[in-house]
Parts: sequence; C-alpha cells; structure tokens
Amino acid sequence: MNCEQVKELLSAYLDDTLAQPERQQLAQHLHTCAACRAILADFRRFDALLAQLPRVSPKPTLYEKIFSSPDYLELTSISYAAGNTKTISPTQSRRGGPGRPRLVALPGGRLAPPSPPQPPKANRLLHLVRKPWLQRTMLAMIAALLLLTVAVGNVAGLNLWQKLANVIADAPGMTPFVGPLSNPLPTGLRLVYLRDGTLWSIAPDKKTSSARLTPDTVQVATNWAVRPPQPGHSAGNFIAYIDQLQGYIHLIRSNGQDDTTLPQPLLKQDRIAWNTNTGAAILSSLHWSEDGTMLAFVADPEGSGQTDLYLYSLQTKQFQHVTLPLKGIISQPTWSPNGVRIAFKLSHDGKIGLLDYNTHSKNTLTLVSAVNTTANPHDTILSLGWSPAATTPTITWSVGVTGHIHSLWSQRVGTGHRSTALELASGEYTEASYNRTGNGTDGRWLLVSAQIGDLISMDLAGTTKTLTTGKQVSAPCWSPDGNAINYFDALTTNKGNLHIINVATGNDTLIASRVAAVPSPLWSHDGQHLAYSTGSQIQVASPQARAISSPLRLQGSATTMSWSVSSSSQLVLLLGDGEQGIYLLDTQKDITMQINKERTNGPIWWTQIP
Repeated sequence: MNCEQVKELLSAYLDDTLAQPERQQLAQHLHTCAACRAILADFRRFDALLAQLPRVSPKPTLYEKIFSSPDYLELTSISYAAGNTKTISPTQSRRGGPGRPRLVALPGGRLAPPSPPQPPKANRLLHLVRKPWLQRTMLAMIAALLLLTVAVGNVAGLNLWQKLANVIADAPGMTPFVGPLSNPLPTGLRLVYLRDGTLWSIAPDKKTSSARLTPDTVQVATNWAVRPPQPGHSAGNFIAYIDQLQGYIHLIRSNGQDDTTLPQPLLKQDRIAWNTNTGAAILSSLHWSEDGTMLAFVADPEGSGQTDLYLYSLQTKQFQHVTLPLKGIISQPTWSPNGVRIAFKLSHDGKIGLLDYNTHSKNTLTLVSAVNTTANPHDTILSLGWSPAATTPTITWSVGVTGHIHSLWSQRVGTGHRSTALELASGEYTEASYNRTGNGTDGRWLLVSAQIGDLISMDLAGTTKTLTTGKQVSAPCWSPDGNAINYFDALTTNKGNLHIINVATGNDTLIASRVAAVPSPLWSHDGQHLAYSTGSQIQVASPQARAISSPLRLQGSATTMSWSVSSSSQLVLLLGDGEQGIYLLDTQKDITMQINKERTNGPIWWTQIP
C-alpha cells in the first residue's frame, strides 16, 4: 500500500472494520511510515476530543430569542404570526441607507407557511441550489449557527482541554491499535511488565488502569531493558526492546511516547530466525551503560551466521560499529562502571575468546584468545564482571560449565601497559558469583566448594576467606551494600534453610526453614530487608533487628518479587497461579493491595516518568 491508499483506509482501520489481509497490509505500512502514523494519531486525538465533548442543547428561551429577533426576521424578510405570512416591503427592511442590499422573503421559518408549488422531484435539488437567494440565506444561517456554537463551545472547551491530557491514560481498557499512546502517561513511578509480546505500564497506587506501551504491530522479545536511573531519579525513563517480527530495536520513553525504531537491522530481513545461536545471542545482547548514555547490542544484518558489536548513543543518536580482529558470535557484553569500556565473549572457529573495547580510543584488546579446554573440553566463559575502581579498571571472569567452575581470572586494562591475566583460583566449584559491592574496594567473588560445600569469599588479588563450615551451601548472594550474604543450606527439591551472614562480625543466622529457591530471596535496595517465599507465603526478614514480619498469605505462589525503588518497605509480587496478578505489599503497615489481575510474563521493572 502507498500513502494515498492508507489515508483512505485509516478511518476504517481505526473503527476495526477492515478485512484482516487489508488490515495487516495497512499495519505494515504504518510500521515504516511516520507520516501516516502521525495522521492516525491525529484521528485518535479527534476521536478522544469528540468522545469528551458534552452533549449541548440550548434552552428553548435561547432558541426563541434567536429566531424571533428583529435581525433574524429582517435577514430573512419574513414575519409569522398565528400561522399567517407577512412579507416585509423593501422599504421596511432597509437599514443603513440606500446602499443596503435589498432582501427578499424566504418561504419557511419557525412557523411553516402553506407549501408553495414544488418543481418535479428530478429537478428539485438543482432548482433550489441554483437560486442565488437561497445561497445568500444559507450563508446567513450558517453564520448564525457558528455564532451559537462558538458561544456554547467556549464554555465547554474550558473543561475539555483540562481533561484532554488524561483521556487516554485514565480511560479503562483503552488500548491503541498502533503507535505510541496518544497522550503521555502522568509523571511518577510506574511498573512495566511483559504480557503476550506487549509491554504494559501501571502505577503502583492502582489509581489508573494498565496502559499499553507498544503497538500491536510488534512482538516484544523477553530480554527488554530499562535505562539506568539518571541523577536525581529513582528509575530509568527509557526502555529498549527488540521487535521479533521485523528484527529491529525500539526505544520508547517511559511515558509511552516517541517509540523510535533504530535503523540498524538485527538480522537479514529475508531470513529472520531466532532459534539459532546467532539469534539467541542477539536477543540477549541489549545492555545499557551504567550512566545510561549508551546501548550495546549485537547484530547479523548480512545473514553470515556471525555477529558484529554495535553501540548506540542516546545523546548523539549515532552508531558505533565495532571492528574486531576476528569474526564470530559475540555475547555477554558487559560495561565498565564509567561506561568507557565494554568487555564481551567471542566464539569463533570452535574457540572461546574474551575481548575489551575502549569507546574513547576505539581500540580493541584481546584478553583471552582462546580458553584452555585441554582438561575440560566443554569449558567456556561463564560470567564477566568489572572492578569498581575507574582509575585501575579490572575485568574478572569465571571459566567452566554450569555447576562445574574450574578457574577464576582477573586482568587490569588501560593502565598504560599490557598486563597479563592472573589466575585467582583453580579447582572444582559448584557456584561462583561476583559482586562489585562485595565488601571490598575491588569487589569479591563468592565460591561454593564442590568437595565440602563450604562458602568462600575471594578478592581480585586471590585472597580467600572461608565463611561457613560443615554446610551444604547453595545460591549465595551479597546484599546491595556488601554488609551481608544470604545463602541456602541443604537445598533439596528447590527448598532449603535460609541463612544470613553478617560480614563484619561473621555471625551466621538461620532465618527460616523450608524456604523456596524460586523466586530467589531478594534484598531491598538499601540492604535492610530480605524478602523470601515459602511457596504459599511471603515473609520479610530484617537482618539488623533479626526480626521477621508476619507472613503474607496468598492463594498462589509468587514467581517474581521486586522491591520499590523509592521505599524499602514496599514489595511488588507477581503471582503465577491461584490469584494471578500483581500485588503491592507494604511491610510497615502490613497492607496488601492488588494492582491488577492480569497474567504476566517475565520480570517486573520500575520506570520513572520525569
């Protein structure tokens, strides 16, 4: 379809009266044509305006006053009394001197006179339209009606324009067919979640219904990403997502506006397939820099089966296409804390390498050309992390397979000379997780020994400390402030004993037994509370006071938990069965509120509308 054809069908598209093939063709055109999307947005705004206009009926006295006024009677040159018609003479009708045009009587009026003879029906309309007196009279009547409309509209319009900003946001169940919301969502914090390939936004106070952020012409992939919060804000204001139907990245504001398609295709357009190693690497590649100015992703626009690394600047709206010394499949892009460097894994010719790219110098450094797989042929790079020190940036990584970690490494980069990788540990570990805030200036690893199941911490110089003895540790995790560690002991069938270690004192406290491993226990952002699930109950522990709140009893098990970014006492829960929906728990007031009842896929992220 071209633009002219689409414009003719936009009204029918908006009314959902098109046949499905025609509707799909039009939707595809709208996806690529900003001009037609703008026209459709105008149509929606007009519909919203009309829907909000009050039904105005003038009072009978106003009607009588207008059509009985001397000016109206003089204009039409007629006067009726008791059903009789009186024709006003030209002399009587004339005001303002001899230069005033002569007015002729018009049959009709408020009281219908006897009907004059009618011309034949076939010529009646043409007969009337061609009469000059009718044209002049029609113009006069239109002017009178316009004056009446403006007078009434000025009163109604004062309230209408005040309400217009909230027409879309506050209308329950209103879902746009295509494009962003016609009006921006109101300011404040909101929860964003994925349902059936569509992103939705809802306020945690339940004052408004869910608002659909993405159009029905796209299918959002699961690994969408919210921009990190900017200074002075609690959450990000941009969302990056991949449209699986067209194979492009979209950026949309948290208020539902400015859904922009980045022009770089992710896959060759005639062979979009996500169920390949290349497709999986692309879908999982969206990563914002920590200052929120750059978005990293990988793409295979030529269909070669290999990927290239791209960096998009939100400030300049420009791309950087990173040139690499080797071709392969890129995965796990990981930004340094200052947003200057990005490390990533490269799979090429059956080998696994590790590279680092400097966005300022545009130089690429090969840290590992190939992982040593002599003893363990299936080993790969499992996780990457950066030290928090910007002056001496250090990258650290683990090598092995899931459940069998065989070595840990670190290497300084950008220090003026090329350093070599330092092997921090080797052996057999069931788990290894790194955290920059792990009670140390350079961050720390948490390791679980495969032989005895003890928990060990290790810094980036290779110094270790055993934290538990005689425990079968699983799923250790640092608190956000690095002052505590939670872990499971004797985890079987996804349930175990939940412990918290105070890093400063070394005290190990049993919090609860038979705690569910899914969803994982979750720390509040200030590290003061730990929420966990027993399957049918949600409880919150306070490590400092060693207190546990009353359990929250729900008819269903939680699949996702998310602490509020603005309050350490508010917890958002997503229930996957039973009472499905999103719930807000206030741990201080012991109040539970259901935000919505809809089924939701995947995690819940916080956004902020400035």
